[in-house]
Amino acid sequence: MRGNPFLSQQRQAPGLTDREADVLRHVIHSFVMTANPVGSRTLAKLQDLDLSAATIRNAMADLEDKGLLAHPHTSSGRVPTDYGYRVYVNHLMEQEHITPDERQFIQRNVDELMPDVEAILERTAQLLSRIGRNLGVVLAPAFEEGVLERIDLVPLGGTRILVVITVASGLARTVTLEIESPVAAADLQGLARLLQQRLAGLSFRHIRDSIHERLADVREVAGVARLFIHSADRLFSPAAAQGVILDGARNLPDIPEFREDGFRGILEIYEDRDIIMHLLSGHMGEDLSVMIGREHVEERAAEISLITASYRVGSLPGALGIIGPRRLNYSRMMHLVKYTADLISSRFPTTRPDGSEARTA
Repeated sequence: MRGNPFLSQQRQAPGLTDREADVLRHVIHSFVMTANPVGSRTLAKLQDLDLSAATIRNAMADLEDKGLLAHPHTSSGRVPTDYGYRVYVNHLMEQEHITPDERQFIQRNVDELMPDVEAILERTAQLLSRIGRNLGVVLAPAFEEGVLERIDLVPLGGTRILVVITVASGLARTVTLEIESPVAAADLQGLARLLQQRLAGLSFRHIRDSIHERLADVREVAGVARLFIHSADRLFSPAAAQGVILDGARNLPDIPEFREDGFRGILEIYEDRDIIMHLLSGHMGEDLSVMIGREHVEERAAEISLITASYRVGSLPGALGIIGPRRLNYSRMMHLVKYTADLISSRFPTTRPDGSEARTA
């Protein structure tokens, strides 16, 4: 099940009375803030609800009968079920935005790293975890099919050179190589032009498969051409960019659901990138997605919620999001994820066939 409240205008959940909807909304708000089961006396003290404890208790019982609330054995209070969260997200949730300062903070962090997309994606996972106070996750674009646009070789002094590889749409990767002896900048520029003639327009996969043949007759410049061939896997491998980037393990001990047994469960997911890859790849291309608890196909993800949004680096798709307990501030996290995805897409616009830019945000 998926829901996008940014698109939904329905304010009343189907099958619920106004009173039941109000009680469910307040139970979820209270539980998200405290992580403690919510009792009728707690809600009765809220001025904006303006209902007696007995009335609230009856409404809670009806919500439990409908599968929206659960009654832990060790408490007299109620907690939301996965279905209760889903109804809340789809129909009852009020939008809560991240602050202007937070938006500016994200934008500043992204812009200072332009156009190094790998550094930006690493930083993005950090930003999501820091602002969201959960796990920030980024599924990087598939560089495997990225098309090489330009190669630059920049002397760094001594025997080090910087290789700047630009993919179509402006995506850039930088790699430092150690060469045999210093090379004049003019010689490096000439070699870079030759490399570009031989390799531009090819995908990373094609370059790796054919670079030996394509550069076999290139004149050596202090061993740079040979080094370039031997470093092809490093230079043109998708491994550095494709895959899962995670940040925020430091947040896990502060989340009540992930302590003790729950903590071991989330650590298993944190340490197994294949699980996260599977969870995110299923939502690649979706504008915004929310998966709650047992809505996940993966059984090991039954205790988490995942909020994802898709972004594009030129023509290459990726996804990013927040992984946390089912007890999330969904509205705020959804706005954080969507804003960040749109920002990254806007910094790497798709180029139309006529050469103009088609910005996504």
